Amino acid sequence: MDQYMKLAYYLPSQVIGNEYFSALANSDEYSCEQIYKKSGIRYRHKAADDELTSDLATKAALNLINEYDIDPASIDMLLLCTQSPEYLQPATIYLLHHKLNLPKTTNAMEINIACSGYAHGLLIAKSLINSKSVKRVLLCTADLCYKMFENSDLSQRILFGDGASATLIDDSNAHKIAQIICGTDGGGYFSMYKKYGGYAYPSHNSQNSLNMNGSEIFLFTIREIPNLVKQTLKANNLNLDDIDYFVFHQANLLILQAIAKSLKLDNSKVIYDIENVGNTSSSSIPIALKRALNNNTIKPGHKVLIAGFGIGLAWSATIITI
Repeated sequence: MDQYMKLAYYLPSQVIGNEYFSALANSDEYSCEQIYKKSGIRYRHKAADDELTSDLATKAALNLINEYDIDPASIDMLLLCTQSPEYLQPATIYLLHHKLNLPKTTNAMEINIACSGYAHGLLIAKSLINSKSVKRVLLCTADLCYKMFENSDLSQRILFGDGASATLIDDSNAHKIAQIICGTDGGGYFSMYKKYGGYAYPSHNSQNSLNMNGSEIFLFTIREIPNLVKQTLKANNLNLDDIDYFVFHQANLLILQAIAKSLKLDNSKVIYDIENVGNTSSSSIPIALKRALNNNTIKPGHKVLIAGFGIGLAWSATIITI
């Protein structure tokens, strides 16, 4: 397939349907159809008990290498975007480097960003290539989102799935990634955070799950993301009509619909890929993009605006010419 860049993804084989959560809740509020109505999700994937972040990223990267017959020795920069590391130290990317058997000359760097991380990763990759510091970048995203929220409230648990992606960026396609716009609001740090496990709160006997203020996250999204889209278009001298498709972070259906409504987008131009995958954090955009390429919705020549947003608070967007 003639693509702007080589993309692959991995989803664990275990699938969790809404009937699982419906049985847990034993309440009309969480019937299968009510869960779908709340989230737009019917199924999400769960990593096996012995399957960790580096395993997900390795499988996505090997899918990429095998699909496109890539020589691993040609990769001189490895990036991993994750917020579910195996250990606090050292970074999980070194395990990924080892599992992929990459040469010692391959530089490796981890990005601790969640839902907006894919475009941040593209920014780093493109900048390194344009500066001629490297020639070929393998950008991986991977998170154990289902596991992160396994002890959280049901309203949060239903949203998240595990998954990973891999993207190859080099001087043949980096120029097809337009100017990238990013933003940060550190004042929203505690809107979504994991309290225990770091040095501020090293351990605790209670459940060790992510805390998320759903209403704050929703308001942040509606406040910032339509502006982000407009800023990205302006920076690249384009308007809404120039964009063939929009691929937003697949947070949940309500948020996706609210963004589309705020921008007055035609729903046929918005990629909705959450129903059978769920929210996979930084992997949601590349997974949705690859699946839309696979089913020929997005085709060579199309201009696609991607935008990520979430924990941090952070947001990022760019336009890719396929």
